[in-house]
Amino acid sequence: MSTRFGSLGNLMKKQDLILNAVCLLFATGFVVMALSNVRWAGNFFSIDSLFFTLVSLLLAGIFMVIPLLWAHENGVLKNLFAAEGDDVPAEPVPVHFAGTTKLFLAILGLLLVLTVVEVLLAYIQVPLVLMLTILVGLSLIKAALILAYFMHLRYERMSLVYTLIPMLVICICLLFIFFPDGFRQLGLRVYR
Repeated sequence: MSTRFGSLGNLMKKQDLILNAVCLLFATGFVVMALSNVRWAGNFFSIDSLFFTLVSLLLAGIFMVIPLLWAHENGVLKNLFAAEGDDVPAEPVPVHFAGTTKLFLAILGLLLVLTVVEVLLAYIQVPLVLMLTILVGLSLIKAALILAYFMHLRYERMSLVYTLIPMLVICICLLFIFFPDGFRQLGLRVYR
């Protein structure tokens, strides 16, 4: 009976290695495609070139997730944020945190203060670029507070955070693809 489970364990290890090798192969292929596009594209800042490069890098990142998770689970990758000699496991994080009324009122008060600062910026004579930069920064802080406390993401597993943050960065990078086309549109207008 134990030989059956032993051979099953060996088979699973072989399948894991094959899966990781295939994923690494695909990730390497997509990185090579992105680098070749950067190298041989005539105008790299065109919509097509940026799109092809970003999609290739996105697919390479997706194929790298499985080998990295496997390496982390098997101890190949050490925790990058742990202090040296810190082998003691951390206390488990509660699965769901209901929060206290005091905490939510404090966050609500902070959100109201940030909103008042945003409204006051409209009445103060500040250069437009500075005002927009401050408004975007305050809006990002408010969004992070709402996500963390009112949507209870502060106490979720880190895997959820590791999923959301890169996708946010990728979406912002994909928006940058349209900027060259938007600037080109300014030159197409006919002024009479």
